[in-house]
Amino acid sequence: MKQFYGRKVIITGAGNGLGRLLALAFAARGADVIVTDLNYVSAEKVAAEILDIGRQAWAYALDIADLEAISSFKQQIHRDIGKIDALVNNAAIVFGGAFEMMPLDKHLLTQQVNNIGLMAITHTFFTDLLESPDSHIVNIASASGYIGLPYGSSYAASKWAVIGLSESIRLELAERGFEQVGVTTVCSGYLTSGMFEGIKPPALLANLSPEKVVDKIMEAIERNQPFVKEPLTVKSVDLLRAALSQKWWDKAAKALGISTSMNQWKGNTR
Repeated sequence: MKQFYGRKVIITGAGNGLGRLLALAFAARGADVIVTDLNYVSAEKVAAEILDIGRQAWAYALDIADLEAISSFKQQIHRDIGKIDALVNNAAIVFGGAFEMMPLDKHLLTQQVNNIGLMAITHTFFTDLLESPDSHIVNIASASGYIGLPYGSSYAASKWAVIGLSESIRLELAERGFEQVGVTTVCSGYLTSGMFEGIKPPALLANLSPEKVVDKIMEAIERNQPFVKEPLTVKSVDLLRAALSQKWWDKAAKALGISTSMNQWKGNTR
């Protein structure tokens, strides 16, 4: 996306944390932001912050797990605002615990929000993005989409799915000649605030400042980069996986604390 000014962007899960910072970053570059969150009051507060800096903003309550709500949301956006130019899929949930100890409904809800809901809202607004002269999709995945996450298995599975969807859509758009539509997939380690606040990060994978990640995301959008991988350790995963046998990769993951970082953490709630 070469031009932000006047572009209309939807950001899911924008009521706090990384989503809020992304909403403010888009607004600072001149975009008009549609702030969505499960909690309407939180979305309204972020929209007010954007209005204060002189850009247009709208707040909507949206449950990304509700497919009918997503369909109705599109109709409302087209009626109230018009077509969009960018979509940032940030909304997500995570629960922690041993696989069999976590209730099945929590595993399924994680997939519904992080994977199915993301796919649904992308599909719902896809025509808008194809018709825009300069558009972008940002999908917030995770480093766990590359390396797995013991005690957070369904979360990691959902993020593996996000990476696969993003890359497939990106390649399909290029094949179909829609070069004006960029796709960026964000794979970061644990952030210092938000869903993973309070977690003990693995060695060499220290908690990241969300502000730093936002800067990298905005830069990637401007340059149409397919991935944001932070910190450096995440950037090295592909090389390490290729260089090490499975046995030695598993040993490295255990030694670095990747295999145990979630075992005392219970996750967030909706």
